Formats: sequence, C-alpha cells, structure tokens
Amino acid sequence: MKNARLLLIDSDPYTASVVQDELARRGFFGIQHVSALPDLSLADAPDLPDMAILNYQSERADLLEACNLVRRYAPRAGVIAIVSPGPALRKVRAWASETGCIDVIVEKPLSDERFFMALRDLLAVKVMLRELEQKTERLTTLIPEDALALVEDTQRDAELFAAVVLFTDIRSSSKFIQELAPRDYFSLLNQVLSAQSSLIRRYQGTVVKYTGDGILAVFRGMGKSYLALSCAIALARQSEESTLNFGVGAAEGLVLSGLIGDSLKHGDLQQYDVIGATVNLSARLCSLAAAGQVVALKQLNALAKIACPAPQEMGQVEVKGFDAMFECIVFTPSYQGNGKVT
Repeated sequence: MKNARLLLIDSDPYTASVVQDELARRGFFGIQHVSALPDLSLADAPDLPDMAILNYQSERADLLEACNLVRRYAPRAGVIAIVSPGPALRKVRAWASETGCIDVIVEKPLSDERFFMALRDLLAVKVMLRELEQKTERLTTLIPEDALALVEDTQRDAELFAAVVLFTDIRSSSKFIQELAPRDYFSLLNQVLSAQSSLIRRYQGTVVKYTGDGILAVFRGMGKSYLALSCAIALARQSEESTLNFGVGAAEGLVLSGLIGDSLKHGDLQQYDVIGATVNLSARLCSLAAAGQVVALKQLNALAKIACPAPQEMGQVEVKGFDAMFECIVFTPSYQGNGKVT
C-alpha cells in the first residue's frame, strides 16, 4: 500500500522472510524488520510505523513487550499478532485483553487471505488518520493562535480587549521586487518574516497575520506595554542586520478580534483578524517610521518606561485618517543622541 509504514517483529529469520515475501507479493514494500526487543528503537525514529505485525512464537514471549513499545511511541499505529492455535493463542488473547496493545489477532497458518484482508483494512484506516493528522498540523501553522480557540468554540463571539498592536513593514519593497527574481525575493521575504515572527513570540506576542511585506501582531495581558515596545526595538535592531530593512509602529488601546468574512452561508470563507482604531493607528505610525526605527505613542512608553535607547520626541503628529493629533516618539536603536552608531 502506497505511503504505508510497516514494522515486522519476528525472531525467526526464515518466517520473517516468508511473511515479507507474501506482503511484497500483495504490494507491501519497505518493511522494517526487527528480530529482538533491543533492536526496536522508536524513541527517536523519524518515521513511526502505521502498523506493527508480531509473528508470535511461544519461546519468545518477551516480544509481546514490543507491542507495548509500539503503543508507547506510536500510539496511533495498529498492531496485528499472528499466533498459532492452542495455548499460545489463549495466552496472547489474555495479554491483549489486559494491556490493550493488540488490535487484531489472526490464527496461523496464513493459508488464506484473512490476515492480509485484516492488515489491508486496518492499515488503510491508520494511513488515512496519519495523513489527516499531518494536514491538520500543517493547517495549524496557517491559523493564528487566538483563532484556534474560535475553531474549538464555535459559539464564541467577537472579543474586545486592551492590547498593544505592532506593525512591521519593509521599506523599498518595490525596488527589491524589480531587482530580484520573484522566487529569490519570495525566499528572502520569508526569511525576514520568519525572523520577525520568532522575535515576536519570544516577547510573548501573537502574530495575527502577514500583511504581504510585514506583520500585524498583538500583545495582551500583564506587562504588554513593556514587552511590546521592547520587542519593537529589538525588531528595529534586527532591521539593521537584514537585507530587507523595515520600520515598526506601535500603539496601545482597545481592539476587537474575531472571524471576519461572509457569515451568512455555512462554509463560506472567513478569517481571524483584529480591527479597530488602535490597529489603524499602529499601521499609520509604522508608515511614518524609517527603516530601523520604531514610531510609537508617547503614552505607550509612559507605561513601558524604556529609557535606553533614548526615545526622541516627535511632538504632536498628524496621522492620516484621524482628526486628533497624537503625541509620538521615535526610537532609533542603532544611533545614540550624538548620531554615532552604537
């Protein structure tokens, strides 16, 4: 079966080769074989089995413990035991009932298709579950952390909360797009965004979404002002070392989070997002920041109390889309007040 991972546990080399030949004749290839318990090492195995086949011999009852190891390190794998009738069969059935480590027991000899039919059916289920789990894991990387809670709780409404919103945006991106091959720019952009995301998580922020050439992130909870502004300054330092330089904006206030999109029809596209005046303000402040700079509300640093690097006063700043003026500051981590690079 395509993509299937089989493990054969058999202490007899001859019977193991017979079973492998019969399996290969039915389209099962790439079977891993172990003949003794010490040979079974699943703790650090890169690819865990979908199915373990135990060819049970009475004189090697210790190999039943191999089923325990499979259950421990590959709990979603199926386990089939091939057992001779009589006392051996009774023993294995009792052990399986007690431990729950064997899914199917098939009596020897394998003169008909019973074993292979059971193997094929159980294996198909296990491979499907593994592939579904891999797809699920991949999907979780495409969904913001806070959105996962909405997936689990479909009755949960939009949430209003206080947060620091942080934006990053690459400067002169159009220039790089024209100078680099599209694939090269895409690869470089992913490297820069990955480094930004890692730094944001380190400062306990949440990446809400990638905005093409930048990131929208939120910080909430205790210490959010200090963590967010410290992160913004660290990002500005990171910009100086990056091929693609970027600016950072930060503002604090209320935001509304939830699923945005067409909610009238079941199954139509929705996405998790945060909205509100604070989000718009942070984006506008980011647009005012030069590469390697952080532009933030002065009131944000009144809470964060970051004195090094020293912020520069911008005074009352007019922000597009807002009637009010905002008292802003700018951090340029690579420079001291005397203009020298630190």
